[in-house]
Amino acid sequence: MKNSLKIIAPYFVLLIIGFIFGNLISGSEDSCDKTGLRYVNPDLICGNKMIVKKSSYNQLKNKLLTYIEDKKQEEKITNISIYFRDLQNGPTLGINEHELFSPASLLKVPLLMTYENLKIDKHPGLFDIKLVVKDFGNDAVQAIPPRYQVEFGKEYSIRELLDSMIKHSDNRAYASLLDYLIELSPETDPLKDTFIDLGIIDPKDYLDNTISVKSYGSIFVQLFHSSFFNNNSVSNEVLDLLTKIDWEEGLNKGVPANIEIAHKFGERTDPQKNIKQLHDCGIVYYPKNPYLLCVMTRGNDFYELSSVIADVSKMFYEEFNSRKI
Repeated sequence: MKNSLKIIAPYFVLLIIGFIFGNLISGSEDSCDKTGLRYVNPDLICGNKMIVKKSSYNQLKNKLLTYIEDKKQEEKITNISIYFRDLQNGPTLGINEHELFSPASLLKVPLLMTYENLKIDKHPGLFDIKLVVKDFGNDAVQAIPPRYQVEFGKEYSIRELLDSMIKHSDNRAYASLLDYLIELSPETDPLKDTFIDLGIIDPKDYLDNTISVKSYGSIFVQLFHSSFFNNNSVSNEVLDLLTKIDWEEGLNKGVPANIEIAHKFGERTDPQKNIKQLHDCGIVYYPKNPYLLCVMTRGNDFYELSSVIADVSKMFYEEFNSRKI
């Protein structure tokens, strides 16, 4: 009997070790959901198994090209660019991804990132500084008006101005923050430095520059992989704010209500030619496998452009969801 126990004992020890090790692994996976860093790449914290099939998107691309041609024939759009990227080591898809558009309010994201960098590098109390909102005489009417806008002559903290600029796409907050950069850094141009560091087109004029859907999408990729700030918490903070955009059209309208999107939209009208541009770019947080989708459009009607962006978003979501393993 004693000899039998001696033979069996090592197996019991191995079984117990395996049980403990399994619990440790399980516990480490659970801890990934308790870090509070919900919006940056989870692989920075722990590995995840494959959620969707990683094959190419040739059939979807053909479907999109047919859809785009139909919309052009219907005169719903004149131009469209699309860039998609599976953010969990998956494939990409691009359609006219190098065509240039006016970024308009999309530039508010690099300005937010510039302020985050200044806070990290030189001014830890920067976001608590209060500014009086000035009327610069360029308070242009926004085709997609913000539900909330800061008021001229009132005082707001930089944190409040950044929130309003991103959540509500508030041009007054944007102008105030641009103006304060000159006072904060009179001998350098930190926003220009941000554009250079991001690797996107260096704007000579912040209103009249152009950008491609692929180059702008790289901003979100860098935020997701926490490579721009090299700081998970700051990247997460920026993406968290971008999930609170006060606009339910565009990309949002193409996915179920429970799916979060960290994104930014931008709209621009050429008053001489009456050509409108509408863009929406961001990260769709498909459970355990987020993906990037950026769509830039030109046409004659903002409602039609928004509907096209929503349709494209829906096609990508349905395709992605059909690949679930």
